[in-house]
Amino acid sequence: MRSELTMAERIQICRHHEGGRITNKALSLWASEKMGKPISEMTISRILIRKIELLGSDVGSNRKHYRKPECPNLESILYSWFLTMQEANVTSSDAMLIPKAKMLLNSIPHESAKEFKFSNGWLQGFKSRHGTSSKQASVSLEFLHQ
Repeated sequence: MRSELTMAERIQICRHHEGGRITNKALSLWASEKMGKPISEMTISRILIRKIELLGSDVGSNRKHYRKPECPNLESILYSWFLTMQEANVTSSDAMLIPKAKMLLNSIPHESAKEFKFSNGWLQGFKSRHGTSSKQASVSLEFLHQ
């Protein structure tokens, strides 16, 4: 029977691996016992190949998959702006995030040669990747230019 590991479980395996020199077989046995489901050595090997990516991500713990953003520079800058607005007690709405993202895209070099679309799907993905939520609120244009 095949069962998927959550991102939190994968990160837990990576952290246990960092604790000392441990073989994939020993790590597989530990993880199987700890998580209550069979985890093969091949699965351990695949997780450890992505160890740096997993430990460096701030992905929600119940997620099973992580999809990289199309334009990581844009998302990083937009998320920093989002946090700045939160610190200033400004409610960020969906209506604020998309125009701000469009403004930022024009000001940074981006990798993608194709036209970038700021759809509701992209917005939901951004919010999901960063564990954020935004309220439906009226937008003050002065905050978009900060």
